Amino acid sequence: MKFILFLFLISILYILVQQYNIAFKLLKQKKSSSCSLQNTDPVSIIICAKNEASNLLQNLIPVLEQDYPQFEVIIVDDKSTDSTSDIVQKFQKEFSNLKLLKSIAEYSNSKRSALKQGIEASQHSTLLLTDADCRPISKNWISKMKAELSGSKSCVLGYSPHIRQSSFLNLIIQFETLQTAGLYLAQAIDNKAYMSVGRNVMYTKELFLKSEKFDYEKDLTSGDDDLLIQNIEDKSKISVCLSPESFVLSKPKVSWSTWWKQKLRHYSTAAHYDTKSQLFLGTYHFSHLIFWIGFLILAFSKYSKTVLMIFVVSILIKSLFMIAYMRVLKVSKEVLFLWPILEVSLLLLQLGLGIQGKLQKQKTWQ
Repeated sequence: MKFILFLFLISILYILVQQYNIAFKLLKQKKSSSCSLQNTDPVSIIICAKNEASNLLQNLIPVLEQDYPQFEVIIVDDKSTDSTSDIVQKFQKEFSNLKLLKSIAEYSNSKRSALKQGIEASQHSTLLLTDADCRPISKNWISKMKAELSGSKSCVLGYSPHIRQSSFLNLIIQFETLQTAGLYLAQAIDNKAYMSVGRNVMYTKELFLKSEKFDYEKDLTSGDDDLLIQNIEDKSKISVCLSPESFVLSKPKVSWSTWWKQKLRHYSTAAHYDTKSQLFLGTYHFSHLIFWIGFLILAFSKYSKTVLMIFVVSILIKSLFMIAYMRVLKVSKEVLFLWPILEVSLLLLQLGLGIQGKLQKQKTWQ
């Protein structure tokens, strides 16, 4: 029992150090972020679309109406069977900077081929990527992301929260998005970037084409965004943007089955991370598992009173750290109040996803 108590205390120490690290780095980065746009070089926005007619109807206008001097929007129709291309063609009558490409790949189980095709066809040296089911919060999305791209920075990681809805699934999605963003943004600030979200990321065209290894990733259904970051040798070239005007809202899954399928696809990428990234993420999640299991065991031991006190104090301290960076990332108050329940629920779901992911191979990106 003493050994379990020891592991419990070590897990608390590790978790609180990590939470402090995330809060400190995100707050510091937000204060030091670029306030003004140094240059207005033209930008190419790339969106891969597979059966996204309804999403494009809802989300394309905020992209096309950005307050930026010169940019193009390229939609790559990845063999859609709905009216995706028809919708884009209707918008083209009003927006001359909107371009439509049809995927030339014979077959692809991910969006890599479509994405590369769009990038190779782009006219400009700065690329901004998002998805068809996403929309920028403000008309300054391009400007705020571009402000973080400088002579020494060739990639900018953005943040993409999900639209809030009244369901427990949506709270799980919000909490996981917060957890993931806190980790990847803090690591990027520390020049240890390991992933991005393809819903909101900017590259120089040169860096993208130099770093992508899509030909070697043909069997993967996901991870084009993460593995490209993994392939960037000099992580000091990667910056982050925390301006609320740079955030891109993403449409959340509304059923457990579609969310589960999406997570199986996303989590399958982690096995292809470098050893340091896998060790960091493994330690982070394992420490939380040890914390909750240790608490449950020790709560019925002779150390119960002491453990309960330590548990309550650690929850309060972690909540304070979370409040700090939740304000930066604009997360709902419900997540703050319910985060212990959401954390336990997500851990159990992730265990299930991990087990199924080992047994079942994902076949397509949509």
